[in-house]
Amino acid sequence: MNRDFRIRIDRYVKTMVKGYVPTATGNKIIHDPIWGSVVFHPWEVRLIDSPLFQRLRNINQVGLAQSTYPAARHTRFEHSLGTAAIASRMMEQLYTESRQRDDVRGMIGEKEIHLVRLAALLHDLGHCPYSHLSEAVYGSMPEFISARTELIEETKGCASPSPHETFSYFIIVSDAFVDFFFRHVKYPHVTTKKQARELLQKAANMVIGRVNEGEDGTKYSYLTSVLNGDFDADKLDYTQRDSYTAGIALTYGVERFLLKLVLCKTEEKGVVDYRLGITADALSTVEELLFNRSMLYHYMYRHQKILAAEAQMRDAVYALVRVGYIKHPCDFLFLNNQEMSALYRSHKKPFASDGAETKTLASLMQAFSRRTLLKRAVELSADSFEKDADDGSLNQAVAALNSAPSDDEKKKILQSLMEERQNRVPYPDHVADYVQFLKDCTAEQSIAERKIIAARIAEEYERAGKPVDFDAFDLALSFQPPLETKLSLTVVDKQHRPLEGTVAIDRITEWTKAFNRSKWRGYLFVAPHVDRALAEKAFLNYLNEKQ
Repeated sequence: MNRDFRIRIDRYVKTMVKGYVPTATGNKIIHDPIWGSVVFHPWEVRLIDSPLFQRLRNINQVGLAQSTYPAARHTRFEHSLGTAAIASRMMEQLYTESRQRDDVRGMIGEKEIHLVRLAALLHDLGHCPYSHLSEAVYGSMPEFISARTELIEETKGCASPSPHETFSYFIIVSDAFVDFFFRHVKYPHVTTKKQARELLQKAANMVIGRVNEGEDGTKYSYLTSVLNGDFDADKLDYTQRDSYTAGIALTYGVERFLLKLVLCKTEEKGVVDYRLGITADALSTVEELLFNRSMLYHYMYRHQKILAAEAQMRDAVYALVRVGYIKHPCDFLFLNNQEMSALYRSHKKPFASDGAETKTLASLMQAFSRRTLLKRAVELSADSFEKDADDGSLNQAVAALNSAPSDDEKKKILQSLMEERQNRVPYPDHVADYVQFLKDCTAEQSIAERKIIAARIAEEYERAGKPVDFDAFDLALSFQPPLETKLSLTVVDKQHRPLEGTVAIDRITEWTKAFNRSKWRGYLFVAPHVDRALAEKAFLNYLNEKQ
């Protein structure tokens, strides 16, 4: 593993916990607006009170959502507490349910419940300022890519952690954190540093989605699924918490969902696996959960004004790398939102070499304080390409129907057409390639692409006889792929036997895909002083040339 990366993580942890000596404490009750009164054990309080965890008070949960939803100012701190609260309730339900069955009785006890609560508390330790916004910058830095790639190889491809999960993993398994945890947290029944290291390795595995195994090869998938799965505690908390603070009226039957959770014992090729399952009669609740999550993405996380503001902030974050204030991905860990803002009290010009002579660090941040935010110039959707797509598929279908030798063949053709329409991406191939390019490109590649587009807009300005008064940093692109919701959920019958090929699951998957694809949007944003009509004309011509 990347030795320099580990050394830097170790140094970060040592710096954060230096001088921290927890005080003796009993249980603590914390009142949460989402989950009510939650009891935390003494060992959890010692962890929560540590500077490592307290840092999360100054890391916004939803980036710049507050630019559109003013009350959405909650942080990773309360989200982490909430995730531990709902994870504990999930485990308590599994414990109660498992005690009534011979096949899984005794599989869940205090040890397992504590492990899940520990992993839930630690799962966001790796988040950096503005949460996912800074991920887009440090996640594309070479040193981070190397460390993450080696971690994926270490798990043999069983996990594909996000950038912040990667940071969390390295923090949790670091020598400095193991030492701090053993000496100060006083976790129940951990009496040696070796035991502490083994425990934290299990927690770190759960954070990145890796399944822990027993010495005999038995898999404990349910533990990881409670924290990192399709319907995990993390998602249950942020769906409720983010919608609540934004004032978006989304509710789902969480109590019913919890009551329908079961521990499912399976065996394949001689390997026993304990999975998280749900009874078939609770699929309507699963449907509610998926619908609410999809709605939250489209009406909050992918709101066009939030996407525009976040595109500007990504430039501002990358500017700190350009001027040398941030030299390594791990440097982000030493900063929170407030500390990062202080770095912008400078008139350095991070993008002068790219023709942006007027963009200083101070002016990049003033765009937010003065709300001179980018405006929508182009909005593309499935409707933008629907006619061309329909013409092609319908013409092919008509030709095939005319030559079909039987009614059965005609039925197959019509069925195929319906499936094609359901699964069709909301844009043609050349746009699909562009979406993928923008998803994979680094900060430098993004700048290069915007310089090309800015030059095309400048040509339209010249044809219109207007002076060019903008640069590449006066525009931004947001062409995110359609939201894909997985549904790899173990559904069981009344005898707790896994059901294969559940029709209801297939239907939920189909309508979720159709809904998410219908909501896809691609945007070009420009500064208020840029002529949006000319920008639209130039960009659409540029995009059409890619066909």
